[in-house]
Amino acid sequence: MNKIRTAIAVFCIACICAELVAQLVGDVRSKQGIKAAAGLYILLAISSALPRLEFDPISFAAPQSVQAGLGDTEDLILLEAQRQLEARFEAEAAEASGVEIELSLTLIRSGQEVTVREARVTLPPGCTDEARARIQEILSQELGLEEVQFAAGEASE
Repeated sequence: MNKIRTAIAVFCIACICAELVAQLVGDVRSKQGIKAAAGLYILLAISSALPRLEFDPISFAAPQSVQAGLGDTEDLILLEAQRQLEARFEAEAAEASGVEIELSLTLIRSGQEVTVREARVTLPPGCTDEARARIQEILSQELGLEEVQFAAGEASE
């Protein structure tokens, strides 16, 4: 390893010398010649040093990449499915009951199966009991829930 470091140092010094010669003389050919000779020297030094080096394959293992802060792909798919279900059932409830709601679903994954654990509906102020019952019926039938949590929205002034 020391031979490789020495070869790299010699190459760097040769490049600096080539630049100095080119600046002093103004001749580009001398610079190119010195760099070519230094490059050949490096190749010879590395080719003679590599067979004698012993590489430990464990120390040269590529680092494992870790996705930071985004979670795994399955969690992202589950989140997107949750958003799509919420949008679908908000539209369906608005069509069936005539009331715009905000729906928040909680999905759980067990093995390959994804189910809805709970649904929380925010109703607008002045929502009738009939509309609430219709929303309850739609969500219970479609999502297979026994209970849907309702919350009253804030009144807008």
